[in-house]
Amino acid sequence: LKQSSFVCSHLRGRVYLRIASCDRFAMSPPVGTLHYIEQTLYKAEKALIVAKFNGLALDQKKFDAQKDARKPEFIAKNPTGKVPYLETDMGCIFTSNAIARYIARSRADTALYGKCFDDEGQIDTWLEFCTHELEVPLMTWVYPVMGLMDDIPKATADAQVDVKKALTALEGQLKSSKYLVGDFVTLADIALVCALREGFARVFDAAFRKAFPKVNAWFEGCVAMPQFNAVLGALKLCATAEKPQPVLKEFLPLARSEKKKEEPAKKEAPKQEASKVAAKAPALAAPIGDVAGAITAVGDQIRVLKEKLKAEGLSGKKINDHDEVKKLVAQLQEMKEGAAAVPAAPAAAPAAAPAAPAAAAAPAAAAAPAAGGDAEAQITAVGDQIRVLKEKLKGEGLSGKKINDHDEVKALVAKLTELKAKQ
Repeated sequence: LKQSSFVCSHLRGRVYLRIASCDRFAMSPPVGTLHYIEQTLYKAEKALIVAKFNGLALDQKKFDAQKDARKPEFIAKNPTGKVPYLETDMGCIFTSNAIARYIARSRADTALYGKCFDDEGQIDTWLEFCTHELEVPLMTWVYPVMGLMDDIPKATADAQVDVKKALTALEGQLKSSKYLVGDFVTLADIALVCALREGFARVFDAAFRKAFPKVNAWFEGCVAMPQFNAVLGALKLCATAEKPQPVLKEFLPLARSEKKKEEPAKKEAPKQEASKVAAKAPALAAPIGDVAGAITAVGDQIRVLKEKLKAEGLSGKKINDHDEVKKLVAQLQEMKEGAAAVPAAPAAAPAAAPAAPAAAAAPAAAAAPAAGGDAEAQITAVGDQIRVLKEKLKGEGLSGKKINDHDEVKALVAKLTELKAKQ
């Protein structure tokens, strides 16, 4: 880089290593390689737009979940399996907001992460709002339309209500300022525009948009900027809300898709059936699309629905026995079982050998999920239990250290630590 310097800027006890100035950013080497899944591209687009604003280059690489997620080198450099992730010379950064923050903070002479400490706090507030208050219900509504998950009408209806609440909050904020944090674009605006894009394109018809004039003007003004347009392209606003579609093949829960393929084979001889199943195992064992993201989305649907039912006066067993809750729980379990079956593929590979070696390999194939996929599912389940328990304790008036020191929380955390140590 010509005429560039790296400086440490001290801000209330914190130190950031940032690129202070440069007159040749367009010619600078890429910051790293951004890996993304095509169907959930919006998660990566925020980092790409931030890079445009900051004059930085990012290489891009489409992530094939059915192939790339099983590669040892991928697991080695990105143990969480989260996509998108940014691969840099210093290592990998995963989750879309962490990547966007990293790119936004890479330059000290732009205001994408605010102009002062208080701006940073406001930006972080809106990023959390984007993830929890808007993105979860919006994708519960939009993912079935995109064919990424099953449509559950009750959950979709509840999600639509929550999206309206989130947009009402945005409308109020934008009545007092041009952008979310003052009169300049920040990472908060970029993240929310990217999250809202599929909604404006697929399900926010004219009648829906009418209630949010400030949000509409802000959104259309942002996407018209060259930095947004270079990544998102021309956006046509929704005329008629799209309907849910059948789940795409690559996003079907593994257990469901595998069952469909195995049914015709039941009439074959056992030896031939075992050979064919073993031969197909590697393809079936691959993670199907953004499985972790889909599991999280369904888990969030369950939590939102339970909170709604609790507000309606139901509690305990009545909530758990509610038809919509039971249906979502069954869907979540099916998805987790599918994810747990993923690591079985490597052990099944020797099936191409003669009958005796294949038989010897069978116990190893059966044991593999316990060593990998099943452990991962258990870790996810315990993590969910901790989150739900903490929310319950918070609702009871506990906070901070008192929550963390609660006996049930400590027991679950110890269990989670033990499970992770066994991986």
